[in-house]
Amino acid sequence: MNAGAAGIWAVVPVKEVALAKQRLASSLPPSLRQALVRAMMRDVLAALQAARGLAGTVVVTADAEAGLLAREHGARLIFERSVRGLNLAVAEAAARLRVDGAAGMLVLPADIPSVTPLEISDLVASHTRTPGVSLVPAHDGQGTNALLVSPPDLMTFSYGPMSCSLHAGSAQALGIAPVVHDPARFPGLALDVDLPRDIERLECLASTTRTRRLLEAEGLLGARARDPAIGHQ
Repeated sequence: MNAGAAGIWAVVPVKEVALAKQRLASSLPPSLRQALVRAMMRDVLAALQAARGLAGTVVVTADAEAGLLAREHGARLIFERSVRGLNLAVAEAAARLRVDGAAGMLVLPADIPSVTPLEISDLVASHTRTPGVSLVPAHDGQGTNALLVSPPDLMTFSYGPMSCSLHAGSAQALGIAPVVHDPARFPGLALDVDLPRDIERLECLASTTRTRRLLEAEGLLGARARDPAIGHQ
């Protein structure tokens, strides 16, 4: 991959579509889970395309379908020959971006369909230090839903349980005071979809998002979700 320009690049790691969101298995059949994964990824990539302050977007995946979706949204692709885990995927993207001269890297998950271009733009604009680390925790306060680092390979990545605290600690170990934003300031960035109850929190989703249209069509959001009888009138 040749980024071809300096600046901050977004990186979106994507799991294999067929295997994603297993914790929703009790509520959604495989076909709907896969459709949800595709819709959320499209919404995240669309928000990144419309955001200001980014040099571009990179998708890291071992999934051919996800790679095609990345190309459709103008993203560059790092295609993994095998699934190696999130931390190694992000580390590879960071190393390549650093070699290509990128100033920084913003890592976002593919399951935050509520994220808006304005939130992304505001986060990037607020990141003014190099070396620097900016974090937006997940809505549970434990995960990392946005990690902005400059330079891209500044630190070791620690995605997994309690990753936000681990990332903040890694920055501090380097002598850097991380900026940990209040999730309430970035509600779309903070809301990832992992569990059935997370779908209910998506009621705030804009009607233009693919994720909302899908969930409304399936009776999981909107009037049909509140009153199942509507779908049978």
